[in-house]
Amino acid sequence: MPNTTPSDGAGARIPSRRALIAVGAAVALSLTGCGSRLEHARLEATNNVFKKVVDTQTPAAGTPTAAGTATDTNVTAATGAGAGEAGTPGIAAGSAGAQSSAGGATASRAATSGAAPGVRTTGAGSSTAPGGTAPGASAANAGTAAGKPGAPAGTIPGGPAVPAPGAGGGPKSEILLGSFGAESGVLGAVSGPAPPALRAWSAYINAKGGINGHPVRVILGDDNADPARTLAIVRQMVEQDHVIAFLNDYSFTLSAVTKYLEDKQIPDIGSIGGDAAGDHSAMVFHPLVGPDRGQAWGFLLTISTQTDKKKLGLIYCREAATCAVQMASFKKLLPWNGLESVYEAQVSLAQPDYTAEMLQAQRSGAEVIVSLVDSASVARLAQSAHRQGYNPIFSGTYNLNQDLIYAGGKDVDGLILTSRTPPWDTSPRMQFYRDAMDRYQPKAYRGDLGGGVFVAGKLLEEKIGPLIGEPPTTAQILQGLYALHNETLGGLLPGVGFIHGEHFTTNQCVVPVKLSGGKFVAHDAAESFVCAPGWKPAA
Repeated sequence: MPNTTPSDGAGARIPSRRALIAVGAAVALSLTGCGSRLEHARLEATNNVFKKVVDTQTPAAGTPTAAGTATDTNVTAATGAGAGEAGTPGIAAGSAGAQSSAGGATASRAATSGAAPGVRTTGAGSSTAPGGTAPGASAANAGTAAGKPGAPAGTIPGGPAVPAPGAGGGPKSEILLGSFGAESGVLGAVSGPAPPALRAWSAYINAKGGINGHPVRVILGDDNADPARTLAIVRQMVEQDHVIAFLNDYSFTLSAVTKYLEDKQIPDIGSIGGDAAGDHSAMVFHPLVGPDRGQAWGFLLTISTQTDKKKLGLIYCREAATCAVQMASFKKLLPWNGLESVYEAQVSLAQPDYTAEMLQAQRSGAEVIVSLVDSASVARLAQSAHRQGYNPIFSGTYNLNQDLIYAGGKDVDGLILTSRTPPWDTSPRMQFYRDAMDRYQPKAYRGDLGGGVFVAGKLLEEKIGPLIGEPPTTAQILQGLYALHNETLGGLLPGVGFIHGEHFTTNQCVVPVKLSGGKFVAHDAAESFVCAPGWKPAA
């Protein structure tokens, strides 16, 4: 069943209901390209301490709903400059944290047979809702909430999303972008803050007047971490919807489409880093830390920057093969700076208790527990250790760096994590993300993965946008990407660049943070990046 979501910026907020019950947010790399092998009910029951119950939302006071919209249980829409989607996840009384998202309101669309599964739109004055059809066809922008016509069937990939305005100084044509990944299912909890951040960003950017005067629309496609769905969605967006680029995928099956993107020369700007393939494609322009070697260095840099402890206990999940793959990648860098592994265990995310593993780690002398598990399991690891009077430092990767982890309470206080940007919840540099979420997605999950959307969007707006003319094209965006050299974006990046025709030198820099008193605090007052030895931006 297709699942499309619009969020844009033209003045109205439409109520929606989000109610998917999902597991606590897992480490993105531990589940790369592969869903959990556990039965969903069992996994959910084990992690129910992290469950969020969602209230039905209503439009903000004084905010009119869009006229002429039709309802669909799989669609949420927001139309109008400066308004975002209401009805994103909120915390009901007595509930404590796992993600939810499923259902919603509204969008007018000519639903045709063959629509790719999971496609939603968010953008400038339009929204779409496919009609539960099979993978493959149907433009997601076939209709709009305001009754404005969609893109003509003859538009070529990389061309304008709508006809260019005629002479006489009319409004500029829109920039149509795509994004895709797992928003539902078990891995929908992993992508967590990314999809609502994309919705908030589209509203935020349109409220500012768009990019270089062009309104912006983003189509979101929920692939449920199924490679076939991923390819079907991306093909539809390129060949039928005519997106000119992708913005910040939240995919765990990116490898299913990297060759296609390379063949079509359509860039993917930004990512949650859920698939290591993103580090090995010339069409994935990821400004934040790379999910492969960069992520392995992220663990080491986070630990060495924030503690003098050297003996590591490695805990990683059994459900996804890449948990072991990523841990092996990490171990290849050992010993570095005196860090050594003294204990290693593969565990199940469904275990209600990790006492045996924590006792073994304690006997082995492990001072730091390096975890590739999900948020709920990190809490249970800490609880199991603390019950035995064992108090190691717990560490993890940036996907645990989100508000969902707060449900772990005092047991997770002191957790050290990688951050791909200055801290999303406390840094003045990330205030624009928090402000936009407060206005457009006030009940949604927040975290590093959401902050990353806004950093990628800022890069597109400020550094690439000035090169986008009328009509907007893929070639203009590629030109802007290749023009970047040692770009820091005012301290949001360590300095990035991209090389034409090659994959760039992946970012291997992080801002180490610690969870302290319910806030993520950077390792130094400057919120500075720490980089792998010898790393430098692409020339």
